[in-house]
Amino acid sequence: MDIFEQADAFTPNRAVLQEEEEAAASCAGSYLRPALCVWNKRLSKQLYPEGLSCKSLIIATCPTSCALLRAVANKQLLGAVLAPGVGLAGNSLVSGAGDMLASDKVCPIYTLRQAPLEIAALAGSTLHVDVLLVCCQYEVARERAPAWARSVMGQISCGHAVFLGAMAAEQFRGQGDASQEELIFALQTSASQQQRLQAGGRSPVPLLPTGTVVGGLPASLLSYCQVRGAAADLLVMVEMVLEGRPALLEALSAALGQLLGSRGLDAAAAAMCNNAVLAAARKGLGTVAACDAYV
Repeated sequence: MDIFEQADAFTPNRAVLQEEEEAAASCAGSYLRPALCVWNKRLSKQLYPEGLSCKSLIIATCPTSCALLRAVANKQLLGAVLAPGVGLAGNSLVSGAGDMLASDKVCPIYTLRQAPLEIAALAGSTLHVDVLLVCCQYEVARERAPAWARSVMGQISCGHAVFLGAMAAEQFRGQGDASQEELIFALQTSASQQQRLQAGGRSPVPLLPTGTVVGGLPASLLSYCQVRGAAADLLVMVEMVLEGRPALLEALSAALGQLLGSRGLDAAAAAMCNNAVLAAARKGLGTVAACDAYV
């Protein structure tokens, strides 16, 4: 691979070559199939009798962010998004201990259960942290990302959404060196920006530099919200090497805590961004390998 082919491979763009379009015509239909969402009906009716609705929805789309959400305590399995071709016949979504099975074909959906006493004691907090967590443990092909986003976002109503993603250092166009520091930036929909301006604040996380393009599932999720006038923020990390993920994990936790705090979700920030969660997430990163399978 020469430098020009490498640039094409690592740099997202909006252009589609004619030969690429012709080659994709035969399999285009499969990319439009909606993702299959399965739910714990008993728990869903108990917690959400009027339909799935939450104050904040957080979706992790990369190994580092998935490790962070999986490490959160006091969460309960509410459902899952299955990869194409995966069925429930003869399979169980949970292990004997009640935890979601580690799989690159299952995307668990959690609800945060009753908060611990130290979190419930926070001013303005409630007994239940009104947050849903989605861990996309398998890598969604860019062609399937819009269908995946429509399937999942169409079933959950939320006041604000947060998407956690990552991009390769080769795709980053801006100041800063990913080999020397942890780089995390934010993108926001117009509705989210307007809400923040009305509240007299601004994004606690630096905005993504102009000229940097985010693609794949994170971009599709943010675009889904933008088109529908929904408030959403995307936190994107710049990854250079796998060994740098533990350091990025701490930076992501801090950025997520600041973002949730700016939205008045102090209880959620306390539940998700603390030393115990970070320690468990680091352990998870040491045992969970990157997923190379596209679905």
